[in-house]
Amino acid sequence: MSRVNFNLDINQTYITYSSQEYDRTSIDHVLYRKAYNRISLDEMNAIYVNLDLFKLYEMNVHKMSLGNNHYHVKKIIM
Repeated sequence: MSRVNFNLDINQTYITYSSQEYDRTSIDHVLYRKAYNRISLDEMNAIYVNLDLFKLYEMNVHKMSLGNNHYHVKKIIM
């Protein structure tokens, strides 16, 4: 039979957050959803299009590096 003993002289206790202070809901991150097949191909393609638009219009890139940019839209269209 297994037995657990707690010795507060050796063990440490930690202060935790209440449910009002810390959100314990599930993770809704794109990579998490993709890893567990919880995101459709259309949703993933929309994310790639938004990423490409950000890279094209908002991300500063040196002129010498413009040819090194990689865009996902090429893969989606072809």
